[in-house]
Order: sequence, then C-alpha cells, then structure tokens
Amino acid sequence: MRVLRWILAALMVAGAVWISADMLNEAYGAGPPYYGRTVNMDKWTSPWLALVAIDSLVLLIALTLLRGRTDKRR
Repeated sequence: MRVLRWILAALMVAGAVWISADMLNEAYGAGPPYYGRTVNMDKWTSPWLALVAIDSLVLLIALTLLRGRTDKRR
C-alpha cells in the first residue's frame, strides 16, 4: 500500500509539472520575443497565479498521501 501511495504521489507531481510546463510554453511562446504574449497583448494574462494555485494544491495532496495514517490499527 505504501508503494502505491508513492507511485500515485509521483504521478500527480509529474502531471502538475507537465501542465505547468505546457502553460508556460503557451503563455510565453516559442518565438522571439514571447510570441504568444505580444500577438494579443490586450488579452494576455500571466499564468503564474494559476500555476502557483494548481501546484500548491497538488503538492498538498501529494504530501497528505505520503504522510499516510499516523495511528496504527491492531
């Protein structure tokens, strides 16, 4: 059961990293200078607030999973 928790937590963190990288790539674009940001400058918003919220939530859930039960049933 402990290994399953570690695997689930690792998958959650990997998914959060993938989503964060994808959002940053989309926001800042691949072309110079930050193609995605300059095309529609009036509609552009920074992705950092959403990323911090998503990553914090995933980290909190992953740490809760890894903590497990503190009381041992007999």
